[in-house]
Amino acid sequence: MIWFIVGFLAALGAGLAMMLRSHKSIKEIGLFVTLSCCGCIVWISIFVHHKINPLRWLGWLIDRAGL
Repeated sequence: MIWFIVGFLAALGAGLAMMLRSHKSIKEIGLFVTLSCCGCIVWISIFVHHKINPLRWLGWLIDRAGL
């Protein structure tokens, strides 16, 4: 599992570097990071055999933000 986290962080860093070099908008970068972290949470929940639903967290966040 440690190698998964290290690989994820390396891929996330490389993706962010490419997006920053190509001058993407902040919204696009934020969406990329958010979706990547949600995917990472789902994979870690699979590894530890514990169901985590990031969509429930996202719904809670949208409700709290008033969107």
